[in-house]
Amino acid sequence: MKNLLLASTLLASALMFAGCGPQNQSDGNVNPIALVSGNSACPNGYWYTNGTCTNGSNTIGSNFAYNNGYYADNYSGTTSFRITDQTQMKEFFKLAMGVCDRGAKNYQNIGSANCSYYLSGYVDVILQFPAQLNGNALATFIARPRQNPYVNYTGQLPSGWGLIGAALGYLTGGQMYIPDPSYYTGAYRNPLQLQMVVSPTNNNQGFEARAYGDAWTGYNQTMVTIQVLNGNPQTGGNLNFNLLIGNTTAAQGTMRTCQTQNCGL
Repeated sequence: MKNLLLASTLLASALMFAGCGPQNQSDGNVNPIALVSGNSACPNGYWYTNGTCTNGSNTIGSNFAYNNGYYADNYSGTTSFRITDQTQMKEFFKLAMGVCDRGAKNYQNIGSANCSYYLSGYVDVILQFPAQLNGNALATFIARPRQNPYVNYTGQLPSGWGLIGAALGYLTGGQMYIPDPSYYTGAYRNPLQLQMVVSPTNNNQGFEARAYGDAWTGYNQTMVTIQVLNGNPQTGGNLNFNLLIGNTTAAQGTMRTCQTQNCGL
């Protein structure tokens, strides 16, 4: 009887707190702005890879191929990528890619589950264009956490909700899962691939490639922009760029013409 009374009290507390979670989570399917042009390489819900489009179970030919490309990274020494706003990039890794900080509290995210490991880790940015420029581009972002020389670990500690569920399971002799409304439930996207719209900027001396984040992530209504103030996709060589999240410059670097087919993707 005491166990049953305690379980009832814990469950009532859990239900009371469940109504206090964030109400701004969106599961709507927001189309990439590249599709507004009606001239995208792949249908919505597919991703591009070396001239084809796939959704994981079905593969079709792409409407066109991204033959020309540029890449930047922070580890090869041939290009550069440097974070200028750690708070914004941390949010990008979490909400746009879903690779870290999925627990609401920092202490819940252990080892490489914490976004600090990605801020000091390895990043690739690839921007590709079709042979005949048509106002579209494909951006691919790849993130890897830093590696320690001796031991690497990752983990997610339970929140109060998980502990309540465990307590109820113990008291009732079974298992009980109570969803944590503060836990990030957006999709995992690594690589993150975005079909972008390209437009001129800086009095036609440069260009911007823009897109909303992936439809199934917390960035589905946030603009991601790769901005090149001087240069165009056909010049080849190096392009200095800014990575903007919304209106904030989160990173800067220098892109170089891809040396491998399909930029190694």
